[in-house]
Amino acid sequence: MKVRSVITKAAALLMTAVIAVGACGCQGKVPEDNTSEISVNPGDILAEMTIQIGEETGKIRFKLFPDVAPKGVDNFVKLAENGYYDGKTIHRVIEDFMIQGGSLRGDGAGGTTANKVDVPRETNDRMRAYYGALGYAESSMGINSQFFIVNNNNPFDIAKTAENIKSDLEEYADRLTEEDKKYYEEYLASLNAVSDDVKQKYLTKGGSFAIDGNYTIFGQCIEGFEFIDKISEVEVSSGNELDDKQGIDSKPTVSITIKKIAIARIPYIDETTTTTKKKPSRPTQSVTTTTSQAENDPVSETESEEESVPESLPESEQSDTSDTAE
Repeated sequence: MKVRSVITKAAALLMTAVIAVGACGCQGKVPEDNTSEISVNPGDILAEMTIQIGEETGKIRFKLFPDVAPKGVDNFVKLAENGYYDGKTIHRVIEDFMIQGGSLRGDGAGGTTANKVDVPRETNDRMRAYYGALGYAESSMGINSQFFIVNNNNPFDIAKTAENIKSDLEEYADRLTEEDKKYYEEYLASLNAVSDDVKQKYLTKGGSFAIDGNYTIFGQCIEGFEFIDKISEVEVSSGNELDDKQGIDSKPTVSITIKKIAIARIPYIDETTTTTKKKPSRPTQSVTTTTSQAENDPVSETESEEESVPESLPESEQSDTSDTAE
């Protein structure tokens, strides 16, 4: 029925896909989230991914948000600075949803945290899964090194969607089961709770609203959107177990390699002495890394138990070995 057609695609995607840098001398508070207008300011932490698709190499630059995801940013920065991501692959590509990489073996299995400790989920009403958002994949064992990048740039009209669902709920109220009715009412409530600036950003930038609040979003692309699109356009086939179960092809048929993730910290400048001052270390360089048993999927590819989640999420795979995570 119509009401299902409005919601099911987003919900399905959520379940299965279970993601020149310059210093600005501007004064004022650095934006704390990716809903506000994003600028690069002194004290900011940036990440530059150099990725190779076949014979072509490109760069994607992100601003990280330690104020809203301090443990997530710290983990990512330490892994990057220790070279963990060098040579790892992008193993999962789902058009109009997300691309995922950073698994230990390059197949969605295995991963690690920087300090041998669990990294908690860190969500924020202002950190949203907009086009170009950088987040952590998760499995039932939590977060490790696997990340996803939202690649959906199709406008999403939250207000119109809410209006349609409300209308359909009224029209089909006598035909819905109590379970379905509750599901749609809760989804409608989540749409209605969104602030106007979030609605506007989804309408103009696109994104994957269905995963908001369910994953840690810790960064936002500021340069290289065209290369995100290029990755999203590669040919894919079956081969990622979780997505295969949903009938979704997501394994790239061409090699997509993370050559390097470089971290840059924009220095503070003392205007009276023109002396560069380092900000007290936020994420510092790491210790040793160890392998976690979780597999990341902004969605994981192999979860032994089925979960009532949208089809594709950013998740990690899990196994009995210490190096499994999708």
